[in-house]
Amino acid sequence: MVKRYSRLLSPRLEAVLSFVEGRVLADIGTDHGYLPIVACLAEKIEYAIACDANAGPLERAAENILRYGLDDRIQARLGFGLRPIMPKEADCLVIAGMGGMNIIEILKDQESLLSLHSMKRLIIQPQRDIIKVRHTLDEMGFSFVDEVSVREKHRFYSVIAVNGMLHL
Repeated sequence: MVKRYSRLLSPRLEAVLSFVEGRVLADIGTDHGYLPIVACLAEKIEYAIACDANAGPLERAAENILRYGLDDRIQARLGFGLRPIMPKEADCLVIAGMGGMNIIEILKDQESLLSLHSMKRLIIQPQRDIIKVRHTLDEMGFSFVDEVSVREKHRFYSVIAVNGMLHL
């Protein structure tokens, strides 16, 4: 059923979606909201929280969520990183399409650590600084599951899947 909706996703986001598992997805930096929309339509998850730090992209995501009739399954929330997510509210986290240093800042944000610790699966797709992101994930105690490289237009992107933290 994922194929039916995949026209909404770029090859990079299709790769991200392939690693999604769990009941509730938190999509950080959701932009247009298509990742949580397709994840819900394809029944990969039950519910999603689409977060963005900027009002414009979040409004676009909210419009798309309504267009697909998913406002009962996807909430759009404004805020930095995981701050809009309560601990244990989501079990799968996506941070994709932003710079590696921004991703590291989100992962290390002290106000979000309890929410981060409650995630069972993280899917990370940095636009740059991939080695620093890998090192941070390892340093923080995440268990690497898989990594794929995806070509989109004239660029390659790495998508990393990790499981929960080994130590708190």
